[in-house]
Parts: sequence; structure tokens; C-alpha cells
Amino acid sequence: MASRTGTAPGARGPGVLHSARTVVRLTGYGALAGYQDYRAMFTWRSWLGGWLIRMLCQVLFFANLGQLLGSPDAQGYLALGNAVALGPIGALGVVSSTVGERRSGTLQFLLISRTPPFLALASRGLHWVADGLLTSTIALLTVHLLLPVPLPWSALPAVLCLNALMTLGCYCVALCLSGISLRVPESRMYLTAGTTITLMLVSGVSTPVPRNGPPAVLAQLLPVTHGLDAVRQLVCGGALPARLVLDEALVAAGWAAAGFLVLTHGLRHTVRSGTLTLH
Repeated sequence: MASRTGTAPGARGPGVLHSARTVVRLTGYGALAGYQDYRAMFTWRSWLGGWLIRMLCQVLFFANLGQLLGSPDAQGYLALGNAVALGPIGALGVVSSTVGERRSGTLQFLLISRTPPFLALASRGLHWVADGLLTSTIALLTVHLLLPVPLPWSALPAVLCLNALMTLGCYCVALCLSGISLRVPESRMYLTAGTTITLMLVSGVSTPVPRNGPPAVLAQLLPVTHGLDAVRQLVCGGALPARLVLDEALVAAGWAAAGFLVLTHGLRHTVRSGTLTLH
């Protein structure tokens, strides 16, 4: 009886482990650990002077393409699309960090910990979501001040919420890619680059969304297409399109389920293959 009273709260039964409070607590610990890893990669100076400036230059580059076309509408279209896309694309960084967990030897310890492995890996990469959202928000405000990109202040909260939904959806896509990369670590860069190019080409970031053929079908399955369309309608003074928001949420939920299945299967395959060693 004494041993039971000394048991940690999170270990009193499988139901407690998977309760909402426990999941939130474990997610918080994982996110904090990931943030500490991120701090080892960047200082505020290197993030502002290196990463952020580089992303802003990328957005302004595409905006200048619209200016070369002699069309303010094209300039605004490219600037807005590429500024919003920084959030979802930034979330893809979890693919490389998940493979880094394996190469640095921390994945083995995550697998033998009491935290469910999927929850541990998913929470440790949440700093990429925060980074993408912060970068995208700064880019949105910058292009609004420098270029003919309308951004009503009344619509800004809804725009930021839509961007968060798109970024989380793309994060779930990245978890799928992480499950593949755990099995084939060399594929991580190809998967990330291929996904980025696909998002840029068919999601309405730089060009209109395809309306026919396989590209049109693919666009409807990507977690940027519907949300970005809703953002464009909002900044033009329209009402919040509930149908597009619902479509974006459904796409994100589908990718969340796929991310859980693929990453969990990738972890199990990595364990069964016997390629993990504690050294």
C-alpha cells in the first residue's frame, strides 16, 4: 500500500496517462525541451539577422516579380501568398529535427521513456510551428507597410488564426514525412524540398490554384489551399468564408490522423529493424 501512495500521478493507470491534463503537461515538457534545442541553433541576433532577413528577402523577391509584370494586383498576390506560406513551410523543419533525434542518440531514450513516442516527437517539434507563425506574421506586416497589400486591422485576428490552422496542418504533413525519414534518413531533404515546391506551385501561393486534372485534386488535399483562399477573401474586405475554414480544418484533421499512423509505423519499424543503438 505504501508503494502505491508513492507512485507518480502520471503512472496511476493507463486512463490517467492519456487524460487531457496529462497530454497537455507532457506536450508542454516536450515543447520546452524542443525550445531549448532551438536556442542552441539560434540566438536572437542570428535569428533576426540571418533567418528572418532571409525570409523577408524571399517574400520581397517574389513581390518584385509582380512589379516587373507591371501589375499592382500581381505584386500584392505574390507578396501576400508568399508571406502567409512562411508559416506552413517553416513547420516542415520538424522533418530534419526528427531525423536529428535518431542521429544524436536521443530517439532511443524517447522510445524507452514513459511518454508515448508519438507525443514526445510531435511536441518536441512544436517550436517549428511557433517559428513559422512568428516569421509569417512579421512578413505580413512588412509587406502591408511596404507594398500594395491590403490588411485591414479588423481582419488581422482571423488571418492569424487561419495561418495557425494552415501551419498546424502542414506540421501534420511534416510528421508523415518524418515517419518516412526515420526509415530512410537520407530522404529528409528531398521530401522537404519536394513538399515545399508542391505547396508553392499548386496551393495558390504564387499562381492560381489549378482547376482541372490531378493538380487540382492534389491542391484540395493540401493544408494551405483552402486557408490561403480564405485569407485572400478576408484582406479584400470580405466576410470570413466558413466553408473554406471548415475545409481547411478537415484537411488538417486528415493529415493529423495520417501523421499519427505514418510516424508511429516508422517508429515501430525502426525498433524492429534493430538499427538503434545506445551509444
